[in-house]
Amino acid sequence: MYKMMLQAELIDLNYHASNHSDLFQIIGKNLLEKDYVRENYLSALLDRESHFPTGLKTKFLNIALPHTDPEVIKKPFIYIVRIDNPITMLQMGDNSEMLCQNFLFLGIKDPKAQVGLLARLMELFSQETFVNQFAQTENETDMFHLLDQNL
Repeated sequence: MYKMMLQAELIDLNYHASNHSDLFQIIGKNLLEKDYVRENYLSALLDRESHFPTGLKTKFLNIALPHTDPEVIKKPFIYIVRIDNPITMLQMGDNSEMLCQNFLFLGIKDPKAQVGLLARLMELFSQETFVNQFAQTENETDMFHLLDQNL
């Protein structure tokens, strides 16, 4: 089910952003141009992040899972993004600051699928072997295959 959300065109492993707002704007523009989201996606994403941070410290790698309400999503997606230098994000749950370089933007159309997808991603990122492969993957094609095999 989650494999359908994975698209080769939505993997970018060499972005630059100075903060999460810059990154969210870049991603929001790309998703809008590719017709995955509605016009109000960016504002909804920023609003949700301010109330419910999406940073996640795992044992092996910090990640963030930015997502927002299904109404602003046209087509479901997982957009994998790696930036060149870590930026400060807030951790989900306790709002503590953490540095993050790896992002999985989630476009969830079915609210019932959200909990399952988040649980699956947290399970994957708790596995040292997967995290090592994820962190060492440097090109988009290899990243697509890694996630396609593991979702």
